Amino acid sequence: MQLEMKDVNPQDYLRVVLKHRWTIATVFAVVFVSVLIFTFTATPIYMGTARVIIEKENPKVVSMQEVMTVDSSGLDYYQTQYKIIESRTVAREVVRRLKLDRHEEFVPKPKEGLFYDIVYFVPNTIGYIRSLFKTDEQQEKSDSAIVDAFISRIKVTPIRNSRLVDIGFEAKSPFMSAKIANTLAKSYIDNNLETKLRATQDAVAWLEGQIVTERKKVEEAEQALLRYKEQKGIVTDFSTDVETITAQKLAEINKQVVEATSRRVEAETRYRQAADIRHSPEKLDSVPDVIRDELIRDIKKQEVEIQKRMSELSKKYGARHPQILALQEELNSLQSRKANEIGRIVDSLYNEYKVALAKEHSLKNALNQQKGESLAMNVKAIDYNVLKRQAESSREMYDILVKRFKETSITEDIKTGNIRIVDLAEIPKSPVKPKKAQNLLLGLIVGLALGVGLAFFLEYLDNTIKVPDDIKNVLKLPYLGPVPAIAAAEGGAVNGERNPADDLISHLSPKSTASEAYRGIRTSILFSSAEQAPQVLIISSSGPREGKTITSANIAITMAQAGNRVVILDCDMRRPRVHKIFSLSRDRGMSNLLVGNDELDNIVIHTDIPNLDVIPSGPIPPNPSEVLSSQRMADLIEVLRGRYDRIIIDTPPITAVTDAVILSKVVDGVVLIVRAGVAHRELVRNAVEQLRQVNAHILGAVLNGVDMGRDSYYYYQYYYYYYGEDGERKKKTRTRKKMRSRYYGADKEGRKKEADGGDA
Repeated sequence: MQLEMKDVNPQDYLRVVLKHRWTIATVFAVVFVSVLIFTFTATPIYMGTARVIIEKENPKVVSMQEVMTVDSSGLDYYQTQYKIIESRTVAREVVRRLKLDRHEEFVPKPKEGLFYDIVYFVPNTIGYIRSLFKTDEQQEKSDSAIVDAFISRIKVTPIRNSRLVDIGFEAKSPFMSAKIANTLAKSYIDNNLETKLRATQDAVAWLEGQIVTERKKVEEAEQALLRYKEQKGIVTDFSTDVETITAQKLAEINKQVVEATSRRVEAETRYRQAADIRHSPEKLDSVPDVIRDELIRDIKKQEVEIQKRMSELSKKYGARHPQILALQEELNSLQSRKANEIGRIVDSLYNEYKVALAKEHSLKNALNQQKGESLAMNVKAIDYNVLKRQAESSREMYDILVKRFKETSITEDIKTGNIRIVDLAEIPKSPVKPKKAQNLLLGLIVGLALGVGLAFFLEYLDNTIKVPDDIKNVLKLPYLGPVPAIAAAEGGAVNGERNPADDLISHLSPKSTASEAYRGIRTSILFSSAEQAPQVLIISSSGPREGKTITSANIAITMAQAGNRVVILDCDMRRPRVHKIFSLSRDRGMSNLLVGNDELDNIVIHTDIPNLDVIPSGPIPPNPSEVLSSQRMADLIEVLRGRYDRIIIDTPPITAVTDAVILSKVVDGVVLIVRAGVAHRELVRNAVEQLRQVNAHILGAVLNGVDMGRDSYYYYQYYYYYYGEDGERKKKTRTRKKMRSRYYGADKEGRKKEADGGDA
């Protein structure tokens, strides 16, 4: 159903369901009956269930680390175990133990009879002969079908918040279901133990090979360490104490070198100062060693005394006095002695400098030698430690492998598992399949869902105009009202033939629902213009067989019943029908008048209905469009405007020919008849577009052929009453009959008559 979301309401859904109720009922019946037949004819299936407990993997009691370690991957472990239960290995083992490849549960017995015996015996004999020459791999491939069927029947159900697991198996026989379930649980446990045992045996074999390899590595590493010690003359290990002593020696020598350097610098400085006074006696007092010398101090005292006596004698005697000369001679002798003493002191300082320098060189040589020895020892220590670590690592690896080998050997003898059976499967008393109540409920739900879904899908594919909202939203036109799909009158068909005059229901049954609908449309048309009611109307449709002619006649009747002078012009000069509805002759009509062969007064026919006249189409001309578009047509309408209050023009379908579009330019408005559920949206939209292109005044659209029944969409919007002849208000309850009319929900026979008789 192609509706916008804003327009969807529960009544739209109800309308779709009611419209396609037989489709829904058919789909529901097919699905439900199919499920019902399957449920009550299916072979009962029983399920035996064995309950096992799956503990976490047993820790190895000989390994303290594995005992204390917590397994954090419990969920993955249990999911893995569930898949192992459903594995092909376990399934194939159960098939082998119970010989299920020859059991009726998986290999049904053939039907009785000689023919079936031959058909069964020959292929089985050939298969047996082939099996004698098959390898194990080929044998496994040949029974893959049985294994697949076996696995499909396994049901593994973990029990929430526990380590318990139910292992179920479905079978036709209750006894076999329990037996296979128990065998399946035992085979799973045995497979688990065998897997552990094989893993342990493989580990033992691998450890044996690794121990031999590691033993050789240990021997080679220890031999390499021993040879290195012999080559380098290493007696003891390079321990931390040896390294500490070496470092202390190096530090002590370095300290002595620093002290010797200081003494050498000091001696050199003293020597340099003393050497300078040989040529500069005035600097005698600047040398500490000279000042501290006792002889120098005595000489200096004697010099002072001699100079003092010379000073005293010089006052009495002259410079050449013998005493003064003697004192001068003595003073010179003292200065000579002082110079000699200074030379000795300088030589002594020089010797001290040389001794300090020699000691410094000696200590530096010792320091360099000690450094070389330390570096050499470090190199030896590195190589030694590398070899030593290799030997120790090989020894540790060897010890670990030996320890693990002993642990694994002990584990190999412990044949315990972490899986055991809690409850063996018992023979079930009732089948698990088919679940009758569940299947019937499911069939009920699925049948209804498929039926309703198909109904809405068909509605979605249906692109016809069906409801007033389609006219408002799709065509953007005012909605003038509905015309119900009911019989023209009771007993309207005589001897299987329908009388066209019965279509004048507004005249024959003025109190009927259809008559009320036509009067409502008349009111909508008269009030469709704001200024004044339209006088000249075209009533047409987008396509044929949409009921425009009958609607034109009945609207004209209702207008005439309201006291208006009304005339109907049959301008459908291709398939005219107005004359048939009013039981008139069309020998003279519109075509005669428009071509100038007759006068208006001669062709107007007064009907039995008061205030209603009819102008038939007349003989069908070869060029209807040119005739209708002539000036005579426009002049005729102007003349009729002066004689009649309402002029109704019946035209051919808009999309078929251009007659209606041509006439729309000389009338007051166009009323579009749309057959509900028949007129396609695009076709009607194209007709509206053609009218709008010539600026035609479209008054609105009438929805024709509407089902007004109790299960109809319109039943809840239009609830018609009529008044009986006795004046009491009565609800219309007349039984509706299946219509053959092309207008009122026509059947195939009615449509055929319509094709023969013209547009409805």
